[in-house]
Amino acid sequence: MIKSNYFIMLSKLRPHIKLIQYFLSWPFIKLKISPNLISISGLFFALIGAYFVYQQNFLLAFLFFLIAPTMDLIDGTVARALNKVSNWGNYFETMIDKFVDFIMIGSFVFIPGLEIPSILALGFSMLSSYAKPRVALIIIADNHDWPAIGEHADKLIIVFIGLLLAFFGYNYLNFALYLIALISLIGTIQRIIYAKKLIKTAEKKGTLLPYIKNKKER
Repeated sequence: MIKSNYFIMLSKLRPHIKLIQYFLSWPFIKLKISPNLISISGLFFALIGAYFVYQQNFLLAFLFFLIAPTMDLIDGTVARALNKVSNWGNYFETMIDKFVDFIMIGSFVFIPGLEIPSILALGFSMLSSYAKPRVALIIIADNHDWPAIGEHADKLIIVFIGLLLAFFGYNYLNFALYLIALISLIGTIQRIIYAKKLIKTAEKKGTLLPYIKNKKER
């Protein structure tokens, strides 16, 4: 029940997010800035934020870490407005998004005492993000929401809260990173279970990818 309510809540927020996306995208649309350039700028903002994490200037780190995913939030809107939507652009911005995740979570490894939670948060985050595309090597899979926690937005919110609370001590950052690791681990297990369900359904319907079918026939 909690899990279903969680996704219902997120779905209700999406129309409001679209309004915010268009508002933030408007200057870039008017200036006709390339969507791919916007995606890349998110990477640079993340690197600047990571530098300020290293300097333990958590306010500036928070500001630049906030700007970095904002670029990911608007690049698609700009692409649609400028009629520059492409399959390559879709792939490219997703990969940049993963680089931003890596930089933001991995940057805390440079703070003494946060090495282990940072590595755990980063590792389980990567595992969680791999579960969904991996199933596409077995079945035809679309990009619908999976019933699991530890999504990109979940981890970002925890990072932002951790940075704001870091003014009161590193223990809050420590807790935030362990929390990211925990929800990513739980989310990975949920995704594995859901992937099994999708694969079993595809086996019954005979909709496995051709190379998988050929292996079975041999």
